[in-house]
Amino acid sequence: SQVGACHALSYGLSFILDVHHGIGCCIAFDQLEEFYPEGVAEFKAMMERHQIELPRNITTSLNDDEMDRMISVALALEPLWENCLGSNWRELMTPERARKLYERM
Repeated sequence: SQVGACHALSYGLSFILDVHHGIGCCIAFDQLEEFYPEGVAEFKAMMERHQIELPRNITTSLNDDEMDRMISVALALEPLWENCLGSNWRELMTPERARKLYERM
């Protein structure tokens, strides 16, 4: 099976910020409650139980060009978005929506 949104967003983090893909997946997944409500709730409970702190505010110093490139990398991974959101994923995951997700990371 294909992976979805957190992997696509993690690739953007890795490409621009050199974040390790596994850590990037965690940073991204932490912001994807609207797509994976039960999974994110379980993830947050696991982090709290094991006292895991994720890096925060890692995108605040990016300029517009870096943010746009990060969004382009993530949105170029079409099979991942289609797996997560379906064939009309482009209507659901716009560059603006991806930017808002990245800004929360």
